[in-house]
Parts: sequence; structure tokens; C-alpha cells
Amino acid sequence: NQKPENGNGQLQILIVEDNPGDVILVREALNESNLRFQLSHVSDGEQAVNFLHRRGEYQHSLKPDLVLLDLNLPKRTGWEVFDEMRSEDGLRDVPVVILSSSGAPEDKRRAERASRSIYIQKPTDFEEFLRIGNRIKEFLLRQQ
Repeated sequence: NQKPENGNGQLQILIVEDNPGDVILVREALNESNLRFQLSHVSDGEQAVNFLHRRGEYQHSLKPDLVLLDLNLPKRTGWEVFDEMRSEDGLRDVPVVILSSSGAPEDKRRAERASRSIYIQKPTDFEEFLRIGNRIKEFLLRQQ
């Protein structure tokens, strides 16, 4: 399985987010950071697991180079998706950015204790939201 960025120079990013407005904001933030990326989107935890395992309608999906993961999702929580990723050999090393509106300290601590993950609380201000693209980019550079 060849890494997609070797082919077209783009990062394969999966966003797991049930709020369409937040998906648009994240895409804008990533564009602001000048990352070259292809964004795939699923809106619940079950779809995320199927995408990551390339099951069903996602059988032709590319393995993501990065997962942007909301915690409060339908069907399976973000933490359930995260735990499944960390228990699978082929997914364990995929960097994860937990993107949540929750400012719960235990969520932040849990993300920071895990390897190859960070926690970013979703800003309520548009300009602040656009800045998360650079935080994601810096995180990715540290993972290489």
C-alpha cells in the first residue's frame, strides 16, 4: 500500500465530524495553513471505523495520513474510534487530532498521554478557528 503523498503530493486527511459547518471551517483552516491535502469526511463513529478498515462503501478509500476526530459523535464516540485505531497494527501510527468543543480537562489529558495525538478545543471565533490549520500543520511536522 503506497503512501498517497508519494503519488500526488497530497496528505490524505479523514475528518470524523457530525457538524457540516465545522467540516467547512476545518477545510478553510487547512487551506489557510497551505497544506496540500485531500479531505475525506464521515459523520459518525461507525462510518469512521468502516472507512479506516476499508469496509463496505469505503473499500477503495486510502489510508489516512491524519485523522481529525470529533469526540461527540453518533453511533460510536470519538474515543471508541480512537481506541480502535490504537489497537490495530495498521492504524496505530496514524496521527490523530482530537477536535472537540468540550474543554474537559480529562479529554485533553487523555489525548496528550496517547502517542501521536493532540487535543484542540474548537474555537468559537472564526479567526481563531482558521488558526487551527497551522496548529495541525505543526503537529504533523513533529510526527515525521
